[in-house]
Amino acid sequence: MTLDVHETLPAETAEVPPRQVSQRSRPMLLLERTMYREGDTPFTSVFILKLVGRLEEARLHQALARVQSKHPLLRCTVEEMAGGPRFVLQEQPSPISLRTIERHGDDDWQTEVRREWVTPFSTQRGPLVRFVWLRSSEVSDLIMFAHHCICDGHTGINLLRELLSVYDQPEQDLGTYDELGSVEDIVPAALLQDRHFERQVRRKVVLFRMLSFLKKFGRSKPAGPHITPEQMYFHRWHLDHSETQGLTSRCSAEGVTVLAAVSMAFMQAFRDVCGVLALNKTYTMVNARRFLPQLRTDAMFGLVPGIPLLMKDVPPPLDMAVDTFWARARAIKADMTVRIDRLGSGLYSTLLTLERMHDKYPSMVADTESAPAVRHVTLSNMGRIDLPQQYRNFRLESVYSPLVMVSPTPANTVVLSSFAGQMELAIISDEGSLPYEKARRIEQRAMQILHAAMTVPARNGSKPSSEVSAIQVEAA
Repeated sequence: MTLDVHETLPAETAEVPPRQVSQRSRPMLLLERTMYREGDTPFTSVFILKLVGRLEEARLHQALARVQSKHPLLRCTVEEMAGGPRFVLQEQPSPISLRTIERHGDDDWQTEVRREWVTPFSTQRGPLVRFVWLRSSEVSDLIMFAHHCICDGHTGINLLRELLSVYDQPEQDLGTYDELGSVEDIVPAALLQDRHFERQVRRKVVLFRMLSFLKKFGRSKPAGPHITPEQMYFHRWHLDHSETQGLTSRCSAEGVTVLAAVSMAFMQAFRDVCGVLALNKTYTMVNARRFLPQLRTDAMFGLVPGIPLLMKDVPPPLDMAVDTFWARARAIKADMTVRIDRLGSGLYSTLLTLERMHDKYPSMVADTESAPAVRHVTLSNMGRIDLPQQYRNFRLESVYSPLVMVSPTPANTVVLSSFAGQMELAIISDEGSLPYEKARRIEQRAMQILHAAMTVPARNGSKPSSEVSAIQVEAA
């Protein structure tokens, strides 16, 4: 099959003038640097849409230009300087690229994701976002690839919301803002001048440096095989409308979040498939924006902190009694609430502390790159993706679960999201950390646990022994 591939730019910007660098810039935050690395390491957030209706190329370029003109970070390049990389705002930025491909089937987008998510961004030319458009006469797949150092899940969905909206209604005003996302844009000025807060930050700096020093004397672990981007994969599946409704309704009745229930199922599934020693810790990502009121809700932001989940009550492999599933899920949810509140209360001081640890950046990266095959799982819950389904000129048919390329860091990530009443899940890993065949078995086991738990009578004290037996026998 031959694909018609070409990258298009708006006619008026086909010849990019010499770059003019403005004086506005800011250094990368330490956590941004850990994702950016040297600029060539893939750390890419991926968002995929399926649209029904005929799209016009020129109009799509105009919509991309409108979105770019709103967000300063989309008009930045990255410059390496003595103190580390900096975002530098351009007076005449390169436009967001749009690679256009002939669409032949519903699975073509997966090929393009696998191709693009290992491709570095041209950071010195910018911007750190690019698009691929798979088009046919009536159906399109629109894929956005964004560097994670400027784009968390909230940012990605918001950019797509703005793009679709301004394409559909070119007359609307998206607004503008000037902040580049520096510490001063995030932390209130009064707090930065507060002496008590400054002492708190200094104490944290001393503690972090002490922990970093002691880590050097910890037991060294042999590094696993080097992970290449080509070894990364994603495996995805979805729950239909009735399954999604059944899970969300049951979680509500049990007083737990969907994330807590899914976390419980996947922790057990990883143990059942890979063994106890294969799962050391489980984390979930937290939307830090809720604790940063000074940050605009539509501003680009790439930092997503994580918290560990309670694992002490996870049963041994193949010993999941579904009549206790919901009690365990409630314990996870309660512990998660406490940890998130604790994270939020210290978030400002943690950000300032890390900004005084830039001299430790090389050792942080070295520790990550020498890590053996990973023994933890990270869950990322995008929740309900709030995008309109019907527009004037097209219909948004599907929003596939967002993905993230985290190579060369070994990682097992589970992403869950829902759109139009259907939940989709994805496992992202690499062959060294989790062979693909095991990822498929983990999917089957996790879904088996959830389905069995959903059929247990709710909080009435009965013990559905037949269902407990069935889930154990099938897993074995």
